[in-house]
Amino acid sequence: MRGRPLSTLAVTAAMLATVGWAVPAQATALPEEPGRPVELSDVKSLPQKHVLPLWPDNPADASIPIGVIPYDEIAPKLNALQAAGDRVSARVAGKSSGGYDLYAVTVTAPESRSDARQQEAWKRWIEDEPAKARTDRKLLAGYKTPLFVNANIHGNEWEGTDAALRVIEEFATSTDPAVERLLRRNRLVFNITSNPDGRVAGQRPNAAGYDLNRDLTIVSQPETNLIRELIVDTKPIITLDLHGYVNPTLLHPSTPPHNVNNEYDLYIKHGLPNALAIEQGLRALGYPETQRARIPFRDDEPGVWDDFPPIYVPSFAMLQSSIPYTIEAPLNPRGNLTPEERVRRSAINTDVHEVAIKTSLQYIQDHRAQVIFDQAEVYRRGWAGEPLRDIPDEYVPGWGQEDNYQTVFPRSYVIPTGPGQHSETAAARLVDLLVDSGGRVTQAKRDFRVGRKTYQAGSYVVDLHQPKRGLVNSLLEPGIDLTDRVDDLYAGPAAWSQGLTWGATVDTLWSTLPDVRLERVYDGEAEGYLPGDGDLRLDIQDATDLLAVNSLLDKGVKVYRLTDGSVAIPGTRTNRRLAAHEVREHDVTFERAPRRWSGTLLDEVVVGYVGAAEERDTLLDIGFEARAVTAATLATTLTDDVDLLLVGGNLNVATLTPENKAALDAFLARDGGVVGLGTAGAAFSNATALLSVTATAGDSLASGVANIVNSGGPVTAGAIPHSFINQPVWFTGLGANVSVEQSYAPDPLLSGWWASNAAGTNGQAAAAGQASIVRGVSAGGNGTVLFGTDPAYRLHPKGLQPQLGRAVLWAATR
Repeated sequence: MRGRPLSTLAVTAAMLATVGWAVPAQATALPEEPGRPVELSDVKSLPQKHVLPLWPDNPADASIPIGVIPYDEIAPKLNALQAAGDRVSARVAGKSSGGYDLYAVTVTAPESRSDARQQEAWKRWIEDEPAKARTDRKLLAGYKTPLFVNANIHGNEWEGTDAALRVIEEFATSTDPAVERLLRRNRLVFNITSNPDGRVAGQRPNAAGYDLNRDLTIVSQPETNLIRELIVDTKPIITLDLHGYVNPTLLHPSTPPHNVNNEYDLYIKHGLPNALAIEQGLRALGYPETQRARIPFRDDEPGVWDDFPPIYVPSFAMLQSSIPYTIEAPLNPRGNLTPEERVRRSAINTDVHEVAIKTSLQYIQDHRAQVIFDQAEVYRRGWAGEPLRDIPDEYVPGWGQEDNYQTVFPRSYVIPTGPGQHSETAAARLVDLLVDSGGRVTQAKRDFRVGRKTYQAGSYVVDLHQPKRGLVNSLLEPGIDLTDRVDDLYAGPAAWSQGLTWGATVDTLWSTLPDVRLERVYDGEAEGYLPGDGDLRLDIQDATDLLAVNSLLDKGVKVYRLTDGSVAIPGTRTNRRLAAHEVREHDVTFERAPRRWSGTLLDEVVVGYVGAAEERDTLLDIGFEARAVTAATLATTLTDDVDLLLVGGNLNVATLTPENKAALDAFLARDGGVVGLGTAGAAFSNATALLSVTATAGDSLASGVANIVNSGGPVTAGAIPHSFINQPVWFTGLGANVSVEQSYAPDPLLSGWWASNAAGTNGQAAAAGQASIVRGVSAGGNGTVLFGTDPAYRLHPKGLQPQLGRAVLWAATR
């Protein structure tokens, strides 16, 4: 751990222990089951003070030239604010990807243990019994309405952290009776810097290379895991996500398309008035740069700044029944500026974020009964299974038919277990996502039947009559084709559907809730299986299957790839013992291998990859050793032990230096395998004469869930019937040595956005029936697979990871 020497920490702890503070030995761990509520008996009084470990001075912190607080000064600041009174509770709530502490802070008036339990009980009552809770006099009088502030999610958009600390300091020390009243009626929860890696380095992503404000509902990073936990636990009335830099200051609400699962009438009635109030507060600052805000709903055309995909913090928060905002402060302090100008700009930006926090808090107070009622109303509609409301034109100024986005909720979903499930481990992973995101999942206690289909006991049932049905349905439903509704999108994905792209079988029951005893569960479970005797076969249909294969190879087991892409291992006593370990470790399911099977002996595969964090981490998720390769480093990275080259980014063969070109030629000459993604992979294949194909790409913003047809080869045998696309690519003009593994269906786009150019050459009609995955062996003996789909997109399409892993195994060891 990077931090102060132990002696310094010990002295600090000894000093502060005299006031009864808890001294954590390490960062507070996230709960093992985030979806399970804490027992009321375990709720403690507030404040809960902790000594935050201190970090060494870092003169290279990119915050310093901007004039904002360096990371190493945040913990001392919070320790001092906790010591200043009885209103601030700060804790280390997790670790960033780069190892920094993540700080969660609650500011409120002190609460005894019984007070804190009552607050927790009321918070749950609003969700569990909304019709009663929202009119309860004691609740309305005593409930502390929550406000959540998420700061600095983009590392080089700094000032939200400073505004949060300024507000905390003022509220921690103020003797103003108005502040005291606010804190008796509210809880303010702050994620002080949700991206400390980027804050210190002066970069947008975290240390792992991810834009965290694209990771909600995917939750691949520890930082977004904490954001999700804080939103689900806090149930904030208003959520503020503090950013920069858009001039004039940008404030939600957003343009259409709007997520079809939101009770948008209950959001926009508050979202727009509070945005206007923030704009008025910015004017009062008196700066020329803050005299007008940009409110996309009011000021922009559809598609310019939408709130459609739930991957952003505000979009996710709205599905949690919060009134969310992205706040983009106006003045960029980066670039070629004088030191004085940097500081001036960052000071104004800090003021802007402070106004947003205080105005939103005041809005909650001015409309207290109504915002509590409306948050509960979202939950009530979910419990009642009511259809979404038709919102009339001019419901708020500017609302029109272009804003109406709706869906129809099914009665329930079933995620089967047993023979009807494509992947038990994928099903368990999907259940975990639903529960950890605030959804409710139950499990059948006995077999049941719906129509002509029988489900076995243990199958998961997702009743859509639940408080956060919009969130759950947003993850499970296919989504919509919005190509004809908007000409532009802020960004993809235009559809996501973890129900279709994460590899699990999910059945939609439009009018039925299964008639079977159901029990609520808080995590998904998969039970692996090992036959009692004989040779073993493992059908690779999930990332966990690939982890098991690579683990067995690492232990020296002889693993053979069969013609359908599955693997077999001889059933020796040692092999069965090692396979049993994989069953326990990864919950994989082995079956008896077919009689008289034969296959290709596999070896451990070392993959060199050209690409970014997504390619690297997808390979790691499926158990391959991954080494970064670039055009400038081929000579030193494409060494003799690299078996396969994954081309996920541009690698221009024509511009290679002689030394790097020689290394590439040597790799190909020793029959190195190649897997290519998108147009970059196809271009590399053509430039090195591997496979002869013509690759055509859709619009750069075309994305979503595709209908596909699998051909049943070693890459796609048994694969899921849908795929994920992000700028879809298709292959024509196939050479004689090229086999089609997968094609786009006659109707290629199930959900998302995929427009065509004027000539019609890059739209859905042009892609229909064309190859989306191809494979072949080059004249020189190189196994090659090309993907027109996107199996590595932000670690999202987990159901496509086994296709990529199968492609690696086939291309590397034919």
